[in-house]
Amino acid sequence: MLTIVVKDIVQREDMSVQSNASLRELIEVMEKNGKGLVVILKDRTPAGILTERDVVQMLNKGIDLAEPAYPYSAKSLIIIREDRTIGHALAMMMENNIRRVIVADKGGSFVGALTQHDLLRHLEEDFYRSFVKVKHILDKQRPLISVREDDSVKKTLDVMVKNNLSSVPVLRDGKAVGIITEKDVLGLAARNVNLDHPADRYMSSPVIGIIRETTLNDVVKIMNEKNIKRVVINDPEGLAEGIITIRDVLRNLEGDYTHFLERKLKHTKDVLKLFPDALIELADMGGEHLVIWANERAISKFGEQILDNPVTDFIPSERWSAIYETLLKDGKTEDVKFKKDDNIYELSGFYVDTGGQIEQGRVQLIMRDITEEVKLATVDALTNIYNRRFLNDYALKEIYRSKRTKRSFTTVILDVDDFKKINDTYGHLSGDMILKQLAGFLAKNLRGSDVIGRYGGEEFLLIMPETSKDNAFLVVDRLRSAIAAEEMQVIDGEKVRISVSIGGATFPEDGTSSEDLLVKADERLYRAKREGKNRVIFR
Repeated sequence: MLTIVVKDIVQREDMSVQSNASLRELIEVMEKNGKGLVVILKDRTPAGILTERDVVQMLNKGIDLAEPAYPYSAKSLIIIREDRTIGHALAMMMENNIRRVIVADKGGSFVGALTQHDLLRHLEEDFYRSFVKVKHILDKQRPLISVREDDSVKKTLDVMVKNNLSSVPVLRDGKAVGIITEKDVLGLAARNVNLDHPADRYMSSPVIGIIRETTLNDVVKIMNEKNIKRVVINDPEGLAEGIITIRDVLRNLEGDYTHFLERKLKHTKDVLKLFPDALIELADMGGEHLVIWANERAISKFGEQILDNPVTDFIPSERWSAIYETLLKDGKTEDVKFKKDDNIYELSGFYVDTGGQIEQGRVQLIMRDITEEVKLATVDALTNIYNRRFLNDYALKEIYRSKRTKRSFTTVILDVDDFKKINDTYGHLSGDMILKQLAGFLAKNLRGSDVIGRYGGEEFLLIMPETSKDNAFLVVDRLRSAIAAEEMQVIDGEKVRISVSIGGATFPEDGTSSEDLLVKADERLYRAKREGKNRVIFR
């Protein structure tokens, strides 16, 4: 849950006023949002902040609430970007000993604010599965500071300001009958009440009480269910002996949660080591993206040397640049295919912004080897060249491309002459051997741009991009002659010679669809057969 992005939970409504607003206007907005703070803006940029505690101090000093708010808001602003995680937000609050942070977009414009209470609602449940109880926190705290029910509001404010408290229990005979919080004081300021009135007139009541043996897990549940930020701790006789706030919970559990995360991460990665796909974690160091962890499958595929080395050692640099750009933009990428050596991989992954100055983020990658799947879908099992399905798809794409570029291309069908006689004379295994050898010969002797595949039986289909009829004829006729001169091996080591008949058709003069071209090339192939075989006919 710590990887939830701040912008998904940030409080946006009624969280700001412009710099010309009065203290009273600001207090009205603060009371409306119920978050205990208001950010002061200059246009769209955060320029100051006032909290409930500031209001308590102002009331205690008797400041006129008609005065402008901005002069009282000058303080260091803790601002985080909206694309940070709530784990980062929690760390910022703990490190800076604050209860809220201002959230801005990448351009520095105000988005909203986030409080500890907001975080408490979204931190994962396991955070609180701890042995820590209230008594462990109480033992570290200072003695309870309280007021009596007949003490004045003014005295209560004095106690809060002098002791830097966000709340004070109101006691009767040692038992808590109410509580005065900064939020209550905010309401008093908005209503301009007489500060000489007794505290019990304005306190919140009844008080939620707990005992020393209550677990922090239960404390958090109570705070979330009751929508409160503190509870009073009572001894066995019901006398108040302490108070615990959200800040206390977060501060005391931060260490436990860190250890919990470490344990959880360790066990998770133990499981992931056995995952059948390659899993890799990268550290984004700005200019470099280094492998910091890989499961056993990834190690077996790429070797242990990938650890602490750039991801571009096993993903081509240009391909990785595009993948990384998508990760930064969308936070994730899915089903990206790339080739490494003789293997084809399908990659998915996501990016976690860690907010560090040196390590900017983490990337988790899942890489699946789909080489065999691709081969099954596109490669003929016998000859190990492209199959009919792939050739049909490729021909369609070549039609679209050639129409767009207004260039020609040629489709060619080759058929082994008298192939039935080879099977009858030497057996079908020898026939398969001939087809394999012919496929290898074709693949080796064609141009790099040409695409060859087995179209069925003893037929082969050749697609020659950006090739005119005349140029295609010259290439194919040389190929026919070379095949006729080549000795092919059959079973028992005997060698034979074969010939092929060839028909071809050119886009667009012979047709403007793949079906038209195939039909025309097939007609010419059979003309070559009828006219004596071992020949090429393109017209």
